[in-house]
This record gives sequence, structure tokens and C-alpha cells, in this order.
Amino acid sequence: MSSSLYLVFEYMEHDLAGLAATPGLKFSEPQVKCYMQQLLCGLDHCHNRGVLHRDIKGANLLLDNNGILKIADFGLATFFNPKQKQHLTSRVVTLWYRPPELLLGATNYGAAVDLWSVGCILAELLSGKPIMPGRTEVEQLHKIFKLCGSPSEEFWANLKLSRATIFKPHIRTADV
Repeated sequence: MSSSLYLVFEYMEHDLAGLAATPGLKFSEPQVKCYMQQLLCGLDHCHNRGVLHRDIKGANLLLDNNGILKIADFGLATFFNPKQKQHLTSRVVTLWYRPPELLLGATNYGAAVDLWSVGCILAELLSGKPIMPGRTEVEQLHKIFKLCGSPSEEFWANLKLSRATIFKPHIRTADV
């Protein structure tokens, strides 16, 4: 008797990143809406069962030739309970889709990390390219701050992450 476990899944012809990189291919608004609805419904299913995916990106979103989307690669997924504090690693989510709180070192987070990634996917599908392709965590934070704005003074004052304030943008008096 073998003690091996084999998982067999249905065949999905494409991944969203591969399709998005196809020269000359532009997703229509109805396609984007359809993919986003399926992605959000899938994540809602996971989150309602206490599962964080923590690596939502185009390469982990599989599509068949009928436009059916499936979330794949749960290798970084973890269980979570929104009513209970638990310390998780901040070293998850592919850099371009990583939310600022994880880049700042947060270890207590929930479904919002997956939803940030969904927002990045949405913008990527509509624009035809990644919106914040940082090469390092610091560069990624700067891209986020440039696009979304810097956090408020209140945010920085209430931040309980020891090293995070090194990323706080400083306003020079010459800029004011």
C-alpha cells in the first residue's frame, strides 16, 4: 500500500498573467467585471471559512476557455480568525501586490491583504500593465505612496511597528 497522496485538478488552459502579457490583447470592461466578480466571490468563500490566500496575483488566477476563473496556489495560505489576534508573517504576497502594512512589517492582519492584491489586479487589467512594479520593498512603498498618497500624520503617530517610521516621507520646507 502506497502512502503517497496525489491531487488531481481540472485542466485550466490559461493564467491571467499569461493572458495579460499577450501582445495586442486588451480585456474588455465586461471581461474585467466578470473576472473580478469571480475572484471576489472565490475570496469571499475562502475568507468566510477563515482562509487567507496571501498570494493573489495574475499567475495564481487560472482561466479556462469559457472564462471561468479559479484561484490557485494556496502554498502561502493560512487560517485566520478575525475575532482573535494572531501573529502572522509579513513576508507573504508577491511584491507588486503586497499591501503597505505588510511592507511596513505588520504581523496582525486579515482579509484586507488579499483585497489589496485584488485592487492591484483590477488596475492591471484595466491599464494593461502592472501599476506598481517595484524591485525592492522600499521602492514598492515609494510607488504606493506616490500613487495613493502618503499616510497621514495620525497614521504615523499611531503606528506600532518599530522600524516603519524610517519610510515616513519628510517634507522639506523648500517644497512647501
